Amino acid sequence: MNKTRNLTLLLALLLVGLSCKQAQDIKAFTEAKYSLQSVKNIKLNGIDVEQRIQERRGFSNEERDSLLTTVTSNSLKVSATLGLHVTFEDKSEDKRDLTITRLEWLLEVDGEDALTGVIEDTLVLQEGLNRLSITTPVGLASDGDMPNFTGLSRLITLLGQKVDIRQRVTFKIKPTIETPVGGIESPAFITVSKPSSLVAFFK
Repeated sequence: MNKTRNLTLLLALLLVGLSCKQAQDIKAFTEAKYSLQSVKNIKLNGIDVEQRIQERRGFSNEERDSLLTTVTSNSLKVSATLGLHVTFEDKSEDKRDLTITRLEWLLEVDGEDALTGVIEDTLVLQEGLNRLSITTPVGLASDGDMPNFTGLSRLITLLGQKVDIRQRVTFKIKPTIETPVGGIESPAFITVSKPSSLVAFFK
């Protein structure tokens, strides 16, 4: 299914006049494996989350209530530095890079859509480790026209248990790629894998 989708995208790009190298680069990135290696400098509406983790200090009841209110009203802002590793299936000696003009993301909890947002900053990806400074609004994922509170409820429950939640959550991205003929959005979300070490995740 993925191979068919990628081939269709590649052919479409060739038809609208992209160079062979540009088309190959886009194909390489659509087939690449993405791994979220680290998350640093995390702030939720100005609250330094990384410092709280290092000090083993959680949120107060007032802070939790405030953050929940901003999520349900789609006014929560998150800033962070992501360590996103890109691994190509098709190895090449040529340097490849890809400019993303918009990045939609989705967080799932136990397979249930929970939170979503859009990064509007321009991001340039290369093979290997990319350190990306991002700012994004965070809102509830929707189930049709209605907000999906199930995923958020599961996330809050897991956070309250103070356990490693990495195996219960899935992070997905849907990039819009810059091309000479305009932006092209990925037709489907790409699942980003997680590092095996929690310590490495925050380094």
